[in-house]
Amino acid sequence: METDSFFYLLLRKLPETLFALLHLPVAMAKDYRFDAVEVKKAYRLDGLFVPLRSGLPVYIVEAQMRASQKFYPNLFAKAFTYLEQHEPDQEWHAVAIFPDRASEPRPQPASEDLLTSRRISRIYLDEIDTQSNEVPGLKLLELLGRDEADVATIGMDLATQASHEPDCERTAVIVELVVEALMRRFPKLTRDEVRRMIKLYPIEQSVAYQEILQEGREKGREEGREEGLEKGVIKQKKEYISRLRKRGLKLKEIADLLGDPLAEVRRLARR
Repeated sequence: METDSFFYLLLRKLPETLFALLHLPVAMAKDYRFDAVEVKKAYRLDGLFVPLRSGLPVYIVEAQMRASQKFYPNLFAKAFTYLEQHEPDQEWHAVAIFPDRASEPRPQPASEDLLTSRRISRIYLDEIDTQSNEVPGLKLLELLGRDEADVATIGMDLATQASHEPDCERTAVIVELVVEALMRRFPKLTRDEVRRMIKLYPIEQSVAYQEILQEGREKGREEGREEGLEKGVIKQKKEYISRLRKRGLKLKEIADLLGDPLAEVRRLARR
């Protein structure tokens, strides 16, 4: 299961997920800038949370979905190489993510002191408890750690929950991450098959999206003619597509979310 790019997408688009995993206030995400950087070109970090104010540690995030005895030496090599290149005196904390405890490499003498220190947190996806936590990123991680028989239900619940988000752009991001996670769990399925599996409705049915279209209709009515109404709706839809592109979504992904033909989305994006 190829997951590196998914973790990058998840942490970049829903950065509060990291702090929810560490049982820290999710508002801390506002104090960080998320990066994925190459360290001396030999190493690439899955995720790097760089503090925006003094007194906070840098968080180095690495995920390992397949057992590897080189994981911890590789993680700590990346951490110290990064510190060497940037701020050697900086406080730092590593976050290691595994699908389950069986996937974690056995303890090694070279790294056991660090593993028992405050420098590292170990997260096991199959042990994440989302019952009392409404952070969407944690539920998305459940899709990678739970049994395949459960993930369709989790995906449907998460997509339904996302449709009630007050921010339609955030709705689009969460829905697209659900699809991306499930495509990694079921690599033989197409994107359309995954969407059908979780009974995913086009995003235009969400409350937030309907509010955007209603705003466009009202602007059109103010102009007092039917073509003005149509122009108002088109204008709002164009602005919505533009905002999603700035969030990093591709035109094909936006077309899938809207339930619109790709050609139509391309046309609106160009106008």
